[in-house]
Amino acid sequence: VSWERRAGRIWEDRWIDGRSVREIAPHLYACVPKRHRKLQTVAGGLLANRWAEDIRGVVGLQEIGQYLQLWHKIEHTTLSAEPDRLTWKWSTNGIYSAKSAYLATFHGSIACDAWKLTWKC
Repeated sequence: VSWERRAGRIWEDRWIDGRSVREIAPHLYACVPKRHRKLQTVAGGLLANRWAEDIRGVVGLQEIGQYLQLWHKIEHTTLSAEPDRLTWKWSTNGIYSAKSAYLATFHGSIACDAWKLTWKC
């Protein structure tokens, strides 16, 4: 399930092209205290780049590289005034259905016709 960003948590939720900061910059994510991860919203974090103020602790070359990568991804992000809405990414219309959930369980699987060796049809 994804949403339109505004009220989500900047460090935890998948708001950057369907990915979370943890997925994009895991070492940088580790430098953010849990309290900040849970409290900082996307809207609040993007306001005057407050998200960068959440970073604490030892920041090495790997973290700096991930910081720059993250900055580049979100520097031109704008939020609309419209309310957030949930969407189901496993269907084309964004609406959950039991069928789309069932089909999602096979996403990425490989079709195998080995059953034809056993059964005659």
